[in-house]
Amino acid sequence: MKKLVYFFHTTPATPEPMKKAFQERYPDAQLVTILDDGILPEVIANDGIPTRAITKRLVEYGGMAQDQGASVFVCMCTTLGVAVREAQKAISMPMITIDGPMLREAVMSGEKIGMLITFPPTEKTSKAACLAFAEDCNKKVEVEVVIVEGAREALNQGSKELHDELIVKKAHEIAGAYDVLVFAQVTMLDAAKRCEDLPVPVLTSVESGIEQLSQYLGGR
Repeated sequence: MKKLVYFFHTTPATPEPMKKAFQERYPDAQLVTILDDGILPEVIANDGIPTRAITKRLVEYGGMAQDQGASVFVCMCTTLGVAVREAQKAISMPMITIDGPMLREAVMSGEKIGMLITFPPTEKTSKAACLAFAEDCNKKVEVEVVIVEGAREALNQGSKELHDELIVKKAHEIAGAYDVLVFAQVTMLDAAKRCEDLPVPVLTSVESGIEQLSQYLGGR
């Protein structure tokens, strides 16, 4: 029987590229995608913090995946990192985030972390997620969230090229101030590839986030 994995998304921009990345790495596994585009508006309305109702929904989605025999439930949204930890307390099946390995590597790479985001309401929760991993690793770090103005709007208007250009420009402007840069959103992968000339590591979530699934899929 094929191993089953659930991917959970909060924006329509991520399901297709993440499905492609998953199928390329684990062609013999089965993927179910869930999209709940009502979560981010609720986060915005709550001053950038996931509500208890959101955590409850994550428990419900996780319970559904568990009932279907899934090996793991993976959240693609940086905003929900702490909420996923809370939901995990109610579910025996592993519930993880796509950015977990990236954040763990970031806190092990230096004391001063620059985290680039494109969606301002995620500032508080993105920083909290990184600090949670710092606590896990018993590391003391300073996390500064840098908002790339206009990038999300460009992506929503169909201009991926402008989205990437704005991120690349901002990264080059600030790189010298940090030990490591974190590109928090899944949609930033292409921009990161254009930042290989920077003097500090640039971390993204897709490759390491997909690779972490091997421990749940029998080392495939």
